[in-house]
Amino acid sequence: MSEEILNHLRATNQNPDIQFASNVYNEALVFTEDICLTTANKALVQLGMAAPNQSANDHFDRDLQRETHIDIDELAYDRIMHAITSLRGGFYFLYALGSTGKTFLISLILATIRSRKNIALAIASSGIAATLLDCGRLAHSALKLPLNMQITETPICNINKNSGMGKILQSCQLIIWDECTMTHKKHWKRFILFGGALILLSSDFRQTLPFIPRSTPADELKACLKSSVLWRHLQKLNLKTNMRVQVQHDASAECFVKQLLNIRNGKMAIDESTQCITLPTNFCKITATTDELIHKVFPNIAQNYKMNVAKNNDVNAINFSVQNEIPGEATAYKSIDTVMNQDEVLNYPTELLNSLDLPGMPPHMLTLKIGVPIILLRNINPPRLCNGTRLSLATIVR
Repeated sequence: MSEEILNHLRATNQNPDIQFASNVYNEALVFTEDICLTTANKALVQLGMAAPNQSANDHFDRDLQRETHIDIDELAYDRIMHAITSLRGGFYFLYALGSTGKTFLISLILATIRSRKNIALAIASSGIAATLLDCGRLAHSALKLPLNMQITETPICNINKNSGMGKILQSCQLIIWDECTMTHKKHWKRFILFGGALILLSSDFRQTLPFIPRSTPADELKACLKSSVLWRHLQKLNLKTNMRVQVQHDASAECFVKQLLNIRNGKMAIDESTQCITLPTNFCKITATTDELIHKVFPNIAQNYKMNVAKNNDVNAINFSVQNEIPGEATAYKSIDTVMNQDEVLNYPTELLNSLDLPGMPPHMLTLKIGVPIILLRNINPPRLCNGTRLSLATIVR
């Protein structure tokens, strides 16, 4: 029992160096006496055992409470940087809820390592998460991870040790993998600590788990990182304080955060007949009927439905008007549209292909000026930029 208390104390204080002391043994005696008083109405002295010091237990609780109210962000940063500086390496998992400063902490660690002229690799399981990291890359692209995990039983990262990425993995001090909970656990079986680098995984298991086609919830849980044999070897770090609420001092935001946590933790009341949760009355504005919802979203629909809806041509016209206000010379780029099958050339002439305006594709004639904002739809060579990155045009290629 005292060992259980010691492990809890180490985990709560994020300090594995805490050792056995009199307060730990006294806490075990207090728990034991509480059980005896509940079951047999007898104190430990009546059972021939040493009596615990109840007043010391009160002090122990206060000390424990004081030690747990610490700056979690600073503690996580110090532990990571100390492990890197001492060249100990390690395998860490940063558990962080939304708005607790995870991205800020990761960016600070990356900036510290790189400012010392060392290498830190930042990867993520999703493109959105990768864009939030400085020089972030997709994990599947950087590590050459196989995509179809249903077929590949023992996946292997197809990286040559003499390649550019192979040398980076051998010489880097830190590898940060954000949103790692989206990754199938099979990927972790082949994940090796290159050159003693420290590996920091970060995510929230309440968010997206690995996607398994045509699977059940049990299959997704089985593919989760927590089901991997490596999970018990990870050192866990936690970020708990919602920084947005703390900085803004918004009582309504704090209430909303607590309600979201209750939903995530399964603490909301469940209707037995429908198996649906019952939302609090102040969680959001709930409409009583479908008609009320329609009128809230589309007010005065009987009159407003005749209003013209913006089309692609309207959006392009507005973009051209804004671009004309930007000083500088405009340069036009035309697409090269050809048919792969030469037998279809007569059916699909070049003029017809040029007139097509496909969703997700740039127009046939793209007019640009230096300084205009653009979106990177697809990067053929993606070591640095991810698809969907917002950019500003710096030079014109003629």
